[in-house]
Amino acid sequence: MNSFYYLTAIGPILIVGVLIYIFWIKEKKRTKELSLLAASLKLNFSHKDNEGLFDKMNKFHLFSVGHSKRIKNLIEGDANNAELSIFDYQYTTGGGQHSHTCRQSVFCIRSPKLCLPYFSMRPEGIFHKIGGAFGYQDIDFKSHPEFSKKYLLRGENEESIRQLFNKNLLKNIESQQKISIEGGGNQLAFYRHKKRIKPDDIESFMDEGFYFFKLFLEAT
Repeated sequence: MNSFYYLTAIGPILIVGVLIYIFWIKEKKRTKELSLLAASLKLNFSHKDNEGLFDKMNKFHLFSVGHSKRIKNLIEGDANNAELSIFDYQYTTGGGQHSHTCRQSVFCIRSPKLCLPYFSMRPEGIFHKIGGAFGYQDIDFKSHPEFSKKYLLRGENEESIRQLFNKNLLKNIESQQKISIEGGGNQLAFYRHKKRIKPDDIESFMDEGFYFFKLFLEAT
């Protein structure tokens, strides 16, 4: 009987321990694969957090949410006369049993050719739509109802943001599914909320980021 109660008590702990170990193995494998990818692209790689990058991007919406924020698996270097960063970013919302950790891959590029008003654009959810009825800011475009339906666009300087989001930019973005783009000054960030990109797909993810970088360059 004592053995039964002992197994009942220790069983859940063992299961949690095994799950943590499996997660650790997967994370270690991901880090190794991303490190090899960075080397093949002749870019720098760092597994550790980068406080300097946090400082550069702290005005972006993504970096203002939650706590226990971490940047890791950072790939960075110069590309097309710009500073490129691709990294895993995570943060936690809530606490205790109600905490939830969000993880996503982020593409960020800094270029002296960019001169952007600060804005955040992300998929529009039901709570955003309800909030809009009570004055929550959402910059819509009558000329592109599909964009306005799919995406929440916000920022302090609405007039400058409207000038930036020209017809070509709106047309290209509204054809996409569940992307997030943030910009300000000489920086542009691209990601999909809560989606980490597999190492094998990082180059395609970079191509997407460069595609939007080109569109915003043309719009400025």
